[in-house]
Amino acid sequence: MTAISQAASMPGVFSNRYGKVLRTPDTAFNNLPDYPFDAHYVEIDGMRMHYVDEGQGNHKIVFLLHGQPSWSYLYRHMIPVLVDAGYRVISPDLIGFGKSDKPVSSEAHTYANHVDWMQQFVQQLDIRQAAAFMQDWGGMIGLRVLAREPQWLQRLAVANTALAEMKGLEKFMVPKVLKLMAASAGKPGIDKLTSKLNYGNWAGYFRHAAELETGKVLQALTTRQLSPAEMKAYDAPFPTPEFYAGPRKMPEIVATELDAVNADWVKLKQWRLPVLALFSDQDPFLAGRGYDKKFQQNFPGAEGQPHKVISNASHFLQEDQSPQLLDQTINWLRQTGF
Repeated sequence: MTAISQAASMPGVFSNRYGKVLRTPDTAFNNLPDYPFDAHYVEIDGMRMHYVDEGQGNHKIVFLLHGQPSWSYLYRHMIPVLVDAGYRVISPDLIGFGKSDKPVSSEAHTYANHVDWMQQFVQQLDIRQAAAFMQDWGGMIGLRVLAREPQWLQRLAVANTALAEMKGLEKFMVPKVLKLMAASAGKPGIDKLTSKLNYGNWAGYFRHAAELETGKVLQALTTRQLSPAEMKAYDAPFPTPEFYAGPRKMPEIVATELDAVNADWVKLKQWRLPVLALFSDQDPFLAGRGYDKKFQQNFPGAEGQPHKVISNASHFLQEDQSPQLLDQTINWLRQTGF
């Protein structure tokens, strides 16, 4: 494994094959509430990728994968409980997010690159037969990694995520409709986004906002009141607009590389190990639209599992209902012998 020690020192600005790359200063992450975890890093394409690694003496391993615009801070309440339950917990920050390095060019942040970076992370850790909890882009990226690395996991829990299989007219129309929605939304500010959460406002806000108020975005997609310090923790990875390329680009690549996505779905349908769907009841993007059923119907290992709709939870259900998620996940892992 090509690991970088916590004490390693590199300039805050450097270049690689993706162009200019930034590193958020460590001081930006000082004194974050409920996030006492040591930092760990691996080198991916000349960039430092951060991950939390707690409970290293425990044999069974659980990966926790975040999405956009969050980072591993999202799992701060779940990590210690899983460790106490006997699991080693690994929670990486996507390249461009959290404590990981951040390519400045939006062209670096393709769907393929994010899948490749996460696949390199999994390969470098060289961990097999683990479990994973994937939410949002954590699922859209992590599921494609699983399609290519089927021995990586023995158990899979998915929450408020999707891996859209599109064919025929749908494959032709959906990308065009999403582009039209984003263009029609104009340049929404944080107030318009939070008052009307839909794809158009989401994509328009992240593309055009002069300042990304990430903490306020997280608050808009939770039912629980975040503290000012918690909201500041979500702002911490992005101290200036030059750091925004990752979260800016993600909404635009939702329906891209559809041939590759479809091919990965074909592989995923052959993965027969236990799958659990835990979607929330108040997600403005996904609730009640059948995304959880898609996982239940397409994965053989999902049949007969205790799938559950998590009540009183919005998109970031880890913030809203971590005790409920933990109860469901830990009980399921134990019931399935993991």
